[in-house]
Amino acid sequence: MSYRLSMFIHLLKKSDWAFLLDFVSPAFFKVIPPLELVSNASALAKRTQDKELYRRAIIAMREQISKTVPEIQLLQGQMSHGHSDVLGFNPDSATEEQRRALAQRIVEIYFAQIFLHQTVFLDLRLSRFSQSGMEWRWSPAPLLGVFSSDFLNSMAALYDGFYGNKPAKMHEALRKLGMEWAFDVFMEHFGEGDQTSVKFTMSHFVHTFHEIFMKCKAEKKNLKGEFVQLGVILGLMYESLERLNVPVDVRAAFNRVAKAVPGH
Repeated sequence: MSYRLSMFIHLLKKSDWAFLLDFVSPAFFKVIPPLELVSNASALAKRTQDKELYRRAIIAMREQISKTVPEIQLLQGQMSHGHSDVLGFNPDSATEEQRRALAQRIVEIYFAQIFLHQTVFLDLRLSRFSQSGMEWRWSPAPLLGVFSSDFLNSMAALYDGFYGNKPAKMHEALRKLGMEWAFDVFMEHFGEGDQTSVKFTMSHFVHTFHEIFMKCKAEKKNLKGEFVQLGVILGLMYESLERLNVPVDVRAAFNRVAKAVPGH
């Protein structure tokens, strides 16, 4: 870890945004520029205290998730400190079948939230999942992302263009995001092959997301602030999937959710 990064994390621990350290690994801070992080972290911190927003978001997402990922039971969670397991899921003592099932569900939850245009639950840590028979319980902490419909529509179109082999749709989605220069970087981020057996690693996430910010800087463009929130949910998802250490059929996860979304 660089001296600059170490100093930033040390200062973060003493600030109002120290709660972020409970959610993400130090590698995440190599991706998100500190100033971008700080400018968005205050809004995230404020929303963790908004019990009514969280209650409404749980109700709305519970209805939607039952239609897209019915194996998931969404429960109310609470803020906690550190990386200790809240619900007790331990990948080290789980079978490969359990790890594969949970990995598939986590990716489906991610896509469902991109498509459904609700307040987004960013907390995809393994500590927030447990298994009860064939059902998975998910109890995310109130770390809530609020995205514009335009942003989520464009992200959904970007994924749809990629998995549907429609590069023109990808280009149009990136244009709406103000990132028409980033096609090659996103193709690298999505990865090679048919996406039916993908191993997730934090090193890949750090590299490709960092490339997006570096390309943005080179193009003298400003990223939408919503990319910081997107970085949080992706970072947490990648960290969980790396710990599960199983291949994921990302294409199947996307197609399953897309087919369940009305009007898609």
